[in-house]
Amino acid sequence: MTKSYKEHFGNRKKEFYYKEAKKIEVRARSFFKLEQIDKKYDILKENLKIIDLGCAPGGWLEYIDQKIKKAEIIGIDLLEVKKQQEFSKNIKIIQDDFNNIKEYLETEGEYFDLVLSDMAPEFSGNSAFDKGNTHKLNIKTINFSKIYLKKGGNLIFKSFEGEDLERVRNYAKKIFSIIKEFKPQSSQKKSAEVFILCIRKK
Repeated sequence: MTKSYKEHFGNRKKEFYYKEAKKIEVRARSFFKLEQIDKKYDILKENLKIIDLGCAPGGWLEYIDQKIKKAEIIGIDLLEVKKQQEFSKNIKIIQDDFNNIKEYLETEGEYFDLVLSDMAPEFSGNSAFDKGNTHKLNIKTINFSKIYLKKGGNLIFKSFEGEDLERVRNYAKKIFSIIKEFKPQSSQKKSAEVFILCIRKK
């Protein structure tokens, strides 16, 4: 473990939301990010079909599972989501690449009412390179929604401020009626992290 990583991890452990996640025994601080997005925009409703792309370790699934009593919720990630038995029967977890989702759906084409993504690529430490890779992943997420999100459905994904973010926004505007940005209080203060809300697929 490098010194910089030790310092980063040490600072992270001191953060309020990291401590709060431990206190109330939720899987990750990302739980609070979705909670704050939902409280502001009221995105989670009963009887929706929802997919959480890059769902591990399961913080967003945990929030959804607590908020909604009746829904079809799929979480997909290449990484393992541990303690899956803690989720309700509404949650189905798939360990696979999200581009393979059609293999797991009952029907082809537009399927979901809401697509969520807290995904980010593995970081190299080069800020410009990492932001570029994130924006490429954002485009893939939007393309996923073009295929699998129902007309009128919503998409929310994580991005990072940077010169390519405007290109991502402009691409999303071609597909969705309204584009908004939101930075949850639970995001690290120094982070360029921002969440893009794409409302009402055309």
